[in-house]
Amino acid sequence: MRWIRGGVTAAEGFIASGVSAGIKRGRKLDLALVSAQEPSAAAAVFTSNRVQAAPVLISKARVRSGLARAVLINSGCANCMTGAAGYRDAMRLSRVVAQPLGIPESQVLIASTGIIGRRLPVQRIERAIPRLVAQRSRAHHAEAAQAILTTDLHVKEAAVELVIGGHRCRLGGMIKGSGMIAPSMATMLSVVTTDVAIAPVLLRRLLRNAVGQTCNAISVDGDMSTNDTVFALASGCSGAIVRPGRLGERQFAHALTMLLQRLAELLVADGEGASRIMEVHVTGAKTSRQAQACARQVALSPLVKTMLAGADPNVGRVAAAAGASGAVFDPQRLEMFIGPRRVVAGGAALPLGKAVARRLLRQPKVVVRLELHAGSSEGRMLTCDLTEEYVRINARYST
Repeated sequence: MRWIRGGVTAAEGFIASGVSAGIKRGRKLDLALVSAQEPSAAAAVFTSNRVQAAPVLISKARVRSGLARAVLINSGCANCMTGAAGYRDAMRLSRVVAQPLGIPESQVLIASTGIIGRRLPVQRIERAIPRLVAQRSRAHHAEAAQAILTTDLHVKEAAVELVIGGHRCRLGGMIKGSGMIAPSMATMLSVVTTDVAIAPVLLRRLLRNAVGQTCNAISVDGDMSTNDTVFALASGCSGAIVRPGRLGERQFAHALTMLLQRLAELLVADGEGASRIMEVHVTGAKTSRQAQACARQVALSPLVKTMLAGADPNVGRVAAAAGASGAVFDPQRLEMFIGPRRVVAGGAALPLGKAVARRLLRQPKVVVRLELHAGSSEGRMLTCDLTEEYVRINARYST
């Protein structure tokens, strides 16, 4: 497997575009389209929030068929808490984009991101759709990735290439998200494409497993969005076939997980106001569930995140979060490492000069490992620091 360029159109059979529809101010790109040349196997994972946006409800129903030809995404307006009118708006726009594509409306998946409680400017978007369809190209993956951003500072895309069954195949994707990032995904929209042939039921299972290890194991601020969606489309154009129980399944699953891990890391690094990221690695837990709960509690702690922001070596905050997680362990056996340095042994903080500790915490990526000595299970979470800039951004988000 090797990393390549091309983002969401790296895989054969997919083209994309991104245009300004006037949803955002300043003629920023805010409408994206990813389309397949032929009906493609489709799967998705959605937010578990009980409050769900209209596009989530519509796409959940449509993806059950296992087939899709296009994904339409807007930024700048979440189309959530807009009632029956918002639902009709989303249905209307999917119908409008299906017509020039010459495909059934049911094969258009949709997603939205932005401010909650406002209706989409449907007429502006309708006027932009002819340009959106006309500008589709394999070369326009970056424009599509730009058009789905909200408070993100950077385009986030990645792609990999590997060989399955003697056929060279690719997976590519784009992702957005900067705030409201928490387990059970985030204010996260992602589209992943691949040119392998795979049954929708298998694609759904592998996507869910990969999301569980990646997109559901990150946090920026602990808040869960109403619009989270990860789509996966498979064109079958490469000739590679992924069958259950075969080597190809394991190869594809690994590549999919690595791709989503790369996208998730890019997302956390671009978190609102973030200056560094932290991987929390819990080992020696009694069960996998307890290991993940411990890693999650540490990653979500505002005190740990502000410690990271200030490069302030307060190991007590990490230990306190671990102890509050519900994971069963003997505090007298707890070990903690920041990077390569052990900072807690036998439940006691080790003498460590502030200058050394600050150096450890000022790395672009800080790894904190907790050894619980309670079993053999482990868990991981990826998070970022919590800075004054995060407060500034979110204090004025709707204005």
